[in-house]
This record gives sequence, structure tokens and C-alpha cells, in this order.
Amino acid sequence: MEYNPYDILGVSPAASKAEIAKAVAMAMKQKKHPMDIIAKAQKSLLKPEERIIADYLRPILPTIKHFKYSDLSPLVQPAPTLVLLPEFDGLEQAISESAQEECLEQEPLPITLSELFAEGMTACKEGRYPKAIKYLEDYCQSCTERNSKDYIQAQMWLIKVYKIVGQLERAIALCQLLSNHTHPQVQTWATKTLPMLSKEVSHV
Repeated sequence: MEYNPYDILGVSPAASKAEIAKAVAMAMKQKKHPMDIIAKAQKSLLKPEERIIADYLRPILPTIKHFKYSDLSPLVQPAPTLVLLPEFDGLEQAISESAQEECLEQEPLPITLSELFAEGMTACKEGRYPKAIKYLEDYCQSCTERNSKDYIQAQMWLIKVYKIVGQLERAIALCQLLSNHTHPQVQTWATKTLPMLSKEVSHV
């Protein structure tokens, strides 16, 4: 695990869901890490099986900055016996289940178009951006009424969420498509949004 979720969000292993939510907002404000890394950290700490992995991989001892003395005799002592806690007995299974869940997230969700749209909007408002992208992308791929109000709204929200999580190239590509839309208001919105997205890319 390249980034430990606890380090990304700056929370302790005992952090509650409310504390994690506050930490996500603070991390986005401080911008020390990319938005997609922050979103992945939030997702990891909200899933019990992934949180176990984060706990297991989190360093227990602080990094040694300097030696206070040069006595290295303790190094010749026998290494202590490593005893794994019972909580880690199902670690491999947890990793396997997590991988299976990620594969399932890439498959189309078995719900109606209206439910996809509604779930996508809710996920956006609640800050569950990976879920929002999944719902809205599935909705847009399945929707045949490309000039409908819901479809256009879903496209606009996808652009906003892509920007939030740092997927600027996808946001720009989708915004360029909307700039050629037949509806004049949609064209105007996309035309005004494109320069802001391009400016974001230049600062990355």
C-alpha cells in the first residue's frame, strides 16, 4: 500500500465515521494530496475489510531520527517471536473479497436508469465521489435520451466530480462534447467551464 489512509487523512486507527468525514474535508482544503488519493483513503477507512489492511500495514513504531547512544549490544539479542493477532487470521480472505468487490464495481449496476440517476445525485451531494462517478457513468452509458434534462445534468455533474477527484483530462473531454451540444444554454455552460478546467491542468 503506497499511501496509508490514516496518514493521508491524519486520523488515528480509532477514528469514527464522523471524524473521517471531517478529516476528508480538511485534507481537500489543505491539498497536500491529490483528490483521488484522498477519496481512496476515505473509501478504505469506511470499508471494514480494507480498514483491517490499513491497520495491519500502519507502522507501529515512529521513524528513528537519530541514535542517542552508540551501544549496539541489543542487536545481538535473539529476535522476539512474532505473534499475529486473531484479527488478522482472515487477512488473505479480506484482500480477496476486496479485489472481487472492485471487479464488481466495474460492472454495470443492476438497477433502473432512474435509480442510477438518483443514486448518482445523492452520492455527489454526500461527497461519495467514486460511487457518484460509477452511478453517473453507468446512467450516461445506458441512457438513450441524450437531450433529456437528467442526461445533461448527469454529464455536468460528472465533469464537476472528475475535477474534484483530479481526473481533469476526463473532465475536459466531456466538457468539449457538451460545448457542441444543440442546446444553447448547455453550450454556454461548457464554453465557460472549459477555460477553468484547462487552467487547473496547467497548475498540476
